[in-house]
Amino acid sequence: MLLIVMILLTTLAFAQQIEKPFVQEHLFHEHRINFINTSVFQQYRSYGALYNTSHIFFYLDLNGEDKLFLNASITFGDGITKKTEEEGFTLTPTGDDLESYLKDINGTGRKYLLELAYEKSFKNLNFSVGLLDSTSYIDTNEYANDEHTQFLNTALINNQVVPLPSYNPGAYLHYELSRNLALSLFYIDNEPDPGNAGILQLEISAGGFNLRPYYSYVFGGNSKGFGISGDITLSEKAGIFFRFGSGNSQDFLSGGIELKNLLLQDKLGFGYAYLDKKISHSVAELYYSLKILKYLTVNLDIQYLNEEKEAFIYGLRVFFER
Repeated sequence: MLLIVMILLTTLAFAQQIEKPFVQEHLFHEHRINFINTSVFQQYRSYGALYNTSHIFFYLDLNGEDKLFLNASITFGDGITKKTEEEGFTLTPTGDDLESYLKDINGTGRKYLLELAYEKSFKNLNFSVGLLDSTSYIDTNEYANDEHTQFLNTALINNQVVPLPSYNPGAYLHYELSRNLALSLFYIDNEPDPGNAGILQLEISAGGFNLRPYYSYVFGGNSKGFGISGDITLSEKAGIFFRFGSGNSQDFLSGGIELKNLLLQDKLGFGYAYLDKKISHSVAELYYSLKILKYLTVNLDIQYLNEEKEAFIYGLRVFFER
């Protein structure tokens, strides 16, 4: 069924609007192949672990209207995630795609290939089809959506209670109703869970204010949810963000602030997320990043997890892009 829908949609004319900051940045580069590498060391109590993840992006503009996009990744190590899961924590301390996941993406047996999309644009219509990540289009946020340059904890990257599948076959449609109003439709396989997710998002913008309410429903499954992602640019040096979600008898709320260019080419971010799931789960995260060379950024990070128990997680992240 999903394949039939994808084939029918390719007869229309639409283009992908990837908004994750580290991906969006590379769309403006002159070269067609770009590379990023992130090394992260995290310490949980007396246990510390390092992982290293690399992405290769291939972006080919065929004629201004037809484009191809590829995102492949390889990671060495799983960091401290298995340790924190064994300890009973559900809010994962890193949103990176780790080694064990990339060797069997969504339980499909596919390795390393995350996204492969054909994109079409025509006037105020955009369309993408292929292997897609719904969080590159839905629930996006200027200040809390990028595990490579912003927050590390998953609860401060995307909504935790609304179905938002990643790296599955799907189709995306974006229609600009006016200068400040747009509508997005997404249909994507829900692997490794059953069914296919249909997502509707309204995008409202006015000056430095952006609001994205959306609804996700899994056909053939038993999951659905409503969410809102918003960000406000206060000045050239400051911005705030917030998220809300409700679905599957759970509620989610997050928010925070980003300050940049405080001293040099630096950035300070603070965020808090709360998840009501039988018992309350919460995380507070503070990071400070400094660009020390043209292509190299160093980041210090601290997370406070409060679930059935409490823990501090300390992190060091080194980010390279070229």
